Amino acid sequence: MDLLERARALAATAVLGEVAAPTLIALAERAGVRDLEAGANVTTRRPDGAVVVVVAHGALTADGARNGPGAVLGAAGALDGAAPAVTARAEEPSVVLELGQDDFLDVLAEHPVAAQALARMLATALREARQVAGAR
Repeated sequence: MDLLERARALAATAVLGEVAAPTLIALAERAGVRDLEAGANVTTRRPDGAVVVVVAHGALTADGARNGPGAVLGAAGALDGAAPAVTARAEEPSVVLELGQDDFLDVLAEHPVAAQALARMLATALREARQVAGAR
């Protein structure tokens, strides 16, 4: 996956979609790329800190939900470093980008639009979790 493809995959996310192209390219340069075979797992916690995982191609299942291209996993853990790790399973051959916690936080600090998009994403997830809990 070349640099431009990585930048496009980052731009396809709800969190980073409004960030300026030069920032996305710089972030794409630092992003790790992992090719996953069907059935392989990826996690958002490493010994050296949290990792944000962006689905570039394919699909991952985490917490019972299917996450296709543009999905962002582990953003909450990157914010405070204390959230539980998300472990996702590749449902088909997939490619993910892995962003280090510091790189992700730097983008949020420099680009309020990305921080606002993340806040909306987390608020929606919280609301949905409360609805599910209330339905039990």
